[in-house]
Amino acid sequence: MDHIGLLMTCNEEDCITEVMNEHTKYFDKILVLDGSTDRTEEIIRSYKAVKYFLKDKDIIDKMPGKQFKDGARQFILEKAQEMFGFGGWFTILHGDEIFYDNPVEMAEQAEKTGAEKINWYAMNFFLHTTDQERNLAAIKSVQERVIWYCPGFLEIRSFKNKRGIHYRLEEHARCFPHGIGWKIFHNFPIYKHYPYRSVAQIIRKRNYNANREFSASYGDFNNEASCFLDLLPGYKVARKYDGSFHEFEVAKQGTLLARWLRAHRYMPCKIGPFEF
Repeated sequence: MDHIGLLMTCNEEDCITEVMNEHTKYFDKILVLDGSTDRTEEIIRSYKAVKYFLKDKDIIDKMPGKQFKDGARQFILEKAQEMFGFGGWFTILHGDEIFYDNPVEMAEQAEKTGAEKINWYAMNFFLHTTDQERNLAAIKSVQERVIWYCPGFLEIRSFKNKRGIHYRLEEHARCFPHGIGWKIFHNFPIYKHYPYRSVAQIIRKRNYNANREFSASYGDFNNEASCFLDLLPGYKVARKYDGSFHEFEVAKQGTLLARWLRAHRYMPCKIGPFEF
């Protein structure tokens, strides 16, 4: 069964090699939509798994109001179907995320149940106040450097590749396309999200995004001290990663109701609806 990765990224030079090394464990076909001005493009293009590369500047004139939106994924979705046809699955990839569970195995299991989409738990990692005591600059791996996270947010990231699915160019904050069937996979696998990786990266991202719609999560980080938090804004719990995500592990998730209640217990109160 074909499983294709659709990657959107922007200025992730400091972690993109580690992220791509993880993505290419699962995907030998990756299509990229990139808005980077640093070395991210150069690094991504070096991977044989990358079959198509598109810059945001090449499509901006086709976007409503000439403003870049998440709906721009339509361009690489169309290209993937042109290149590889229909059937199999797509998974949305980002340049600051690493899968904890195997997306190919999850899709194979979902296919057997007749599901057309998979909801993923996002574990959002950040620099904790206790990290000020560590020599972060000496730790090259982002997964070893950033060890505190807030759990619980859900997003559909994997879905069936079939005729008729599509993104609307004017839409924002939507990862999966329209036209996917109603049936969702009964397990919620996990990915690790690393938007806050170092003081320099946080300040650089905040400044770059100052006048862009993608800037919301970086609005309050304007000096070194503000980059270290006890808890991400809006979240209810922060944990130190110890090699397990405990009750969020696929084998421990329990019923759908239990998972819904668990996510509500930990997730930000005002961030997005559950995507069922």
